Amino acid sequence: MNRLKPRSKAAWTFEFLFVLFFGVLNLVPIFWGLITSLKTPNLINTMPPVIFGFTPTMDHYVRVLSSGFFKCIVNTFMYAIISIIAGVVLGYFAAYGFVRREFPLKKLFFFIVVVGIPLSTGSSVLLIPNYMYLLNIKMTNHWYTMPLIYTAYHLPMAIWQLIAGIKGIPSELEEAACIDGANQGYVLGRLLPPLLLPSVAAAALLIFIGAWNDYITASVMVGGNDLKNIQMAIYDYMGYFGQEWGPLTASATCAIIPILLVFTFLGRQLVSGLTAGAVKG
Repeated sequence: MNRLKPRSKAAWTFEFLFVLFFGVLNLVPIFWGLITSLKTPNLINTMPPVIFGFTPTMDHYVRVLSSGFFKCIVNTFMYAIISIIAGVVLGYFAAYGFVRREFPLKKLFFFIVVVGIPLSTGSSVLLIPNYMYLLNIKMTNHWYTMPLIYTAYHLPMAIWQLIAGIKGIPSELEEAACIDGANQGYVLGRLLPPLLLPSVAAAALLIFIGAWNDYITASVMVGGNDLKNIQMAIYDYMGYFGQEWGPLTASATCAIIPILLVFTFLGRQLVSGLTAGAVKG
């Protein structure tokens, strides 16, 4: 036993340094973008770069927020929230059907769900066919265009996530509730949802991140300032003659804050949801 203690300590040290290294690797670009957004244009181009000891300015943030950027934030939140509600509700009923019910072609439909999971990362291959199809039926450039696409893209992952959660709930619990007089509506509406909160949270967070970070699909499907999302607004500061580093980093900093807040306060729910059903007691 004594011989294992030095190895355990060494393993712990290695894991700590490993996490620290990748933590710093991920935080340095965020820190660099933050301090760049607080510099004057002349100071941004100074060589060697000035990291500390300068007077911060909020001019870039004022310019960004006064140029319609807040409208893009609202649009993105609207796209994400509608997509989350639709994706979680549809995914919940579909997952329950896959786990608790038998129906014709069940394996085929489940295979389709599994094949569709990579869509949650966005599919450039399907972008043009989707655009041509939605254009023919006049469903591009509407407020519901992006939520419809995000829901379709992330629904397979939501179903997969919720299937794992439902599998972790014993079917005997539902049977006992039905014996006590509960109907199917009570089971689906009140009994299972509280038990599925980690899986629901994980599915919702993945949909939110996908909708919040999307640029390619939105830049093709919608146009104009009224429907522009936050990523499209960031790219406005990357012009043909170069980048406007001040407004670019300011807008990027504003865009990354919600993602950081989500992972700070709900990261544990995401991990719990991703591991739901992995261990069955």
